[in-house]
This record gives sequence, structure tokens and C-alpha cells, in this order.
Amino acid sequence: MTAPDVEILVIGAGQAGLSAGYHLRRLGLRPEQDFLIVDHAPGPGGAWQFRWPSLTLTTVNGVHDLPGMAFAEVLRPGSEQARAATAVPEYYARYEERFDLRVHRPTTVRVVCDRATPTTCPTESVDGLLHAETVPGPPGGTAPSGRAADHASADTPTSASEHGAHAPALRPSGADGSGSTAPYSGESADGARRMPGNAPDTPGSGSTATHPGTTTDRAHHAAGAESDDGFETSGESSGAPTTSDSDVATLRVRGLINATGTWEKPFIPYYPGAQTFGGRQLHAHDYRTAGEFAGRHVVVVGAGISAVQLLDEISQVTTTTWTSRTEPRWRTEEFTREAGRRAVAMVEDRVRRGLPPRSVVSVTGLPVDDRIRAARARGALDWHPMFTRIEPGGVRWPDGTFQPAEVILWATGFRSALDHLAPLRLRGPGGGITMTGRLATRVAADPRIHLLGYGPSASTIGANRAGRAAAVELTELLGLRRA
Repeated sequence: MTAPDVEILVIGAGQAGLSAGYHLRRLGLRPEQDFLIVDHAPGPGGAWQFRWPSLTLTTVNGVHDLPGMAFAEVLRPGSEQARAATAVPEYYARYEERFDLRVHRPTTVRVVCDRATPTTCPTESVDGLLHAETVPGPPGGTAPSGRAADHASADTPTSASEHGAHAPALRPSGADGSGSTAPYSGESADGARRMPGNAPDTPGSGSTATHPGTTTDRAHHAAGAESDDGFETSGESSGAPTTSDSDVATLRVRGLINATGTWEKPFIPYYPGAQTFGGRQLHAHDYRTAGEFAGRHVVVVGAGISAVQLLDEISQVTTTTWTSRTEPRWRTEEFTREAGRRAVAMVEDRVRRGLPPRSVVSVTGLPVDDRIRAARARGALDWHPMFTRIEPGGVRWPDGTFQPAEVILWATGFRSALDHLAPLRLRGPGGGITMTGRLATRVAADPRIHLLGYGPSASTIGANRAGRAAAVELTELLGLRRA
């Protein structure tokens, strides 16, 4: 049996990935020797470092403590109005340092494939391991820029050599003479070369292509899932990171904890006429400030927390219209721990049955606070059923009336970023990935693989518990517990 480069690979250093790393250490595993955490972002903070500037610790929908270290420990007095995009990354950076998690960034895992048996790869290539192809830098191979670059520290570890002799060496892809590690050739029937994210069974696949002829910032289409807003997803992936073959390296591992989250997979549903719209379309992923929309009518699409937060902000500087496929559900009663457990159980039930996951907020409803009451009072939360088509100057309602608009803001949710797992063929006939384990983090078809941020563990409350469950179950499976 070929020796692995590292026993367990953790992909992603957001809340779930850091939680998994913490619990792996508690179980006696050593960073860079027994497990390795890689992250594609330029600095600590997960998706928080990319949030819009107006999202503060007062307006955010909760920041939950990581295990073993409270967020309050890093907060300065009077920090209630601090930007979430600054305060949370600082917390995560301190956390990584305190527990010596040694996150390697920016490193993108381009694809993971299975070389366990002759059924998953050529007989001569069987080594019983999972192979992860990595490339330096963020997805797409571009250098960090803008606010993301501000969080990239000069002393942030970016390679194994910066951590000393024990760091696992990333082998050039095909160093064993077999070429690419992926059994999926990446070549379509018509001979067109495609990246693994375009495989028909790609979990949570999405597109980064914009609608032709529009000023859409980003128009994503995902397969086999449902958004917070209830939009059915459709379409295949048409975008993937590109890089030089010389930059590709391979990690051979026995187990995988995938904690890549959803931020890189914003979703925009297709509507007839989208390509004809003469104004601007953008996803909440790309929102910056309300001021950029002053003087333009904005149609906000979505029924989740982000839609309501952005509608509140934008409606204070310009005129707005709110619409979504499903009518918003408001939660007027106190959100108790028992209510939270019931909501998570509903989401968990779906993934255990192999169905596409629903978000936790889709079953909990939207909270009502003073900001919501104020928005209601000025008429900003008047809701309309979804339009039927998009036209050059606005949107057309089901009754035939027309709403002029210069901007369409899609707050229609995200998908799990799982394109790199496509060759593992995890998706089942139900349209989702069947999950098992104590907290539904373990892939039923392959217990070596745990998905954090998929289904019930996508909530900030569930991420910590999921990290522990994945660490405990995977180390038991692999016989690695040393504590």
C-alpha cells in the first residue's frame, strides 16, 4: 500500500474547517504531519472577509464562537459597529495562531479523485488513496485584489516550506508516471476539452458566465438544488479554474473533510429575456454599498435574510421593488434552541434521503427586529409575486403589468462549492448526495469523505458540531485517534 502524503486533508478554513482542525488536534493529530488544512482565500476569515462593508457586528445575523476560543476575546470595547469583514477575519487569524492550525493559503484544490480500487482507476494506478490536485492561488489562478487583498498578511503561511521540514511536500501531478490523478478525462464526446467541474454528475455545479449582451456582474446556474427563495436550479457548469500544468501538485490522502462552503457558488436562476436587460444585474455576492444605486430603481429578488438586509439598505437611498418566487415567511415568536433543533432536523432529513439540501433559514423563517419594523413602516417590504420575464427596461408581472427598473439584485442564495469532487460521483438518483453519520456529515457511498457546510451543517450553529463529528468519525474509521 502506498504511503499517503498526509492522513487527512481538510479543504477550507472557514468556521467548519477550523472547527475540524481544532478537533483533529484534540484527538492527538499533528498539523502538517497527520492532517493538513488548505484554503484558497488570501487570508483568514473564510467568506467573512468578502462581505459588504455595511455589514457590521450589529446588523449581521450572528457570529458564533469557534470551539475553545470565544469571539469576545478579540473584540475591542465599542466594536458593535465594526465591519464583519474585518472583525471576523481577525478572530479567525487569532484562532489559527492560538491552536497552531498551520493553514496553507492561498491553495485551491482543483480536483479530487479516487485510486482505491480498479473500478475507480486503471489497475496499475491503484494505491488505495484519494488524490487531490492543487494549484497555488485562488480559483481561476488570479491574484487577490481589492478588499480580499487587504486581509492577506505578509507572514501568512502559503507553502509547506514556510512551516519547516515536517510540512508535506506537494508532488507535481503525475510524479508517479501516471499523468493526471483524475480518472475523469475532462474530454467531452465532441472532443472539446473541459475541466472536471463540467462533468454531468458534478455536485452543486454552477456557472460563472454572464448572460450575453448584459451588464450582469455574475449569472450563476446550478444543478440539482434549491435556493433559499425556492427557485429550482438548472444548467451545467461552464467555468473552472485555469492554470499551467507546471503549477499543479498532488496530495495523496486517506481521508477528506471538505469544508468549502458556498460563497464561491452564488446562484442566479434563469428567466426569459435576461439577456435583453439594458440595466445592471448582480448577485448579493457582489454587492458593495447602497449608494451606488442612488437614483436608479432596484428590483430585489429573494426571500432570505440577505435579501431583506440589502432591501432595507437600498430602500433608504432609492426606490425599490421586492419580489421572490415564494412568499417570505416571518418569524414572530422567539427562536428557541428547540426550534433550532427542529429546523436542523428537517434539513438533515432531506440529505439523509439523498435529496438536494434546503437552507436552514428556509424552514426557520425571517426574524423581525427594529430594522425590519422601520422598513415596513416606510413601505420597503411590500412584496410582489415573482415576475414572469425580464425585458430591456424592467420586468413583466404575471398580470401583464410592467415594472421599470435599472438594476436587478439577485439575493437568491448559494450552492455548495463541490465541483472539485465531481470525479468521485457522489450524487445519487435523488439529485443530492446521500449523507449519514451522527450529524449527517459522512458521505454514505464513501465513509472516507465528510462534507461540512452541506445540508444541516451549512448553518453557523451547525458548523462547529459538524467539525467535531467529522473529526471523530473519520479518525475512528482510519484508526488515527491518539489522544
